[in-house]
Amino acid sequence: MTVATALQAVAASGDDRYGILLQHGTLEIGFYAPEAVDPQTPHDRDEVYVVHSGSGTFVLGDNEQPFAAGDVLFVPAGTTHRFRNFSSDFGTWVIFTSSPA
Repeated sequence: MTVATALQAVAASGDDRYGILLQHGTLEIGFYAPEAVDPQTPHDRDEVYVVHSGSGTFVLGDNEQPFAAGDVLFVPAGTTHRFRNFSSDFGTWVIFTSSPA
């Protein structure tokens, strides 16, 4: 998977924010590149972000923290989260998987 392929998947997604590159069992790998606003709602699976480019603030529940390219962020299933005040070049790999039993 390359960033170029990921950006093509985002462009072809219909929402211009998230493109899926791989689905296998409970694993999903995608690329998320919102513009100006992150409209996410909680997901039903655990999620890992690997920030490819950009910076901003990551909100996880009641906590906020700065993020930048190279950071890895974990979101447990069902947790409110979003990216705020992010730069125009923001893009992140997204890895979804089922929570452990």
